[in-house]
Amino acid sequence: MKVAAARKRRNGRKPLGQSLVEFTVLLPILIMMLSGLIEFGFLLNYYLDLVDAAREAARFAADDDPLIREGPSAGQTDDTFYIFARDMVLQSIDIGSGGQISIDTTGNDDILISAFSVLDGTVDRRFPDLDADNLCDDTDFYSYAGNQTSEFSCADVNSKLNPDAPNAGIVLVEIYYEYHMILGLPWITAFVPDGITLHAYSMMPNTAAEPTPTPP
Repeated sequence: MKVAAARKRRNGRKPLGQSLVEFTVLLPILIMMLSGLIEFGFLLNYYLDLVDAAREAARFAADDDPLIREGPSAGQTDDTFYIFARDMVLQSIDIGSGGQISIDTTGNDDILISAFSVLDGTVDRRFPDLDADNLCDDTDFYSYAGNQTSEFSCADVNSKLNPDAPNAGIVLVEIYYEYHMILGLPWITAFVPDGITLHAYSMMPNTAAEPTPTPP
């Protein structure tokens, strides 16, 4: 009876060698999963830094006037407002990321800034008005590097508005940043390209861009 019980316990016990083999087989998979989580954790952290920078710059630009003309710079007009907002983006990115993120104007990175005038619940103008046609053109926006175009058309912005809302002004800050993997491990780059363009943006009200009432 005792011999049978001992044999039963011995047969039910997993041999140590089998556990080591199973661990050896699963270890590469666990390492791949863990390294993937770490890589995309870096990406998410970078994206959140960009979102914070866009929000900070839009909040800063909300108190400025996009319609003041201060003379052309690099082919742009109405540029002082946009340059100040751009510099706030660069400063916020540098501080928020601890210097780890920098906008590469020679690559695909860019900073876009637009202002919208909302009349009777509809977007009717977009600034800077580069072609001076007093219309809401999707090609009217300030671009720091000229590498990207705005993800938001006038129709896109209009779709986010309450049609019953009063006249208003809006400032839009967009940041494009091409994230290059920090670990860059081959089992990650085999499935995900090493160069992911992140797009962060923020919108804030801007009273200076509100349409001016037509005198009776």
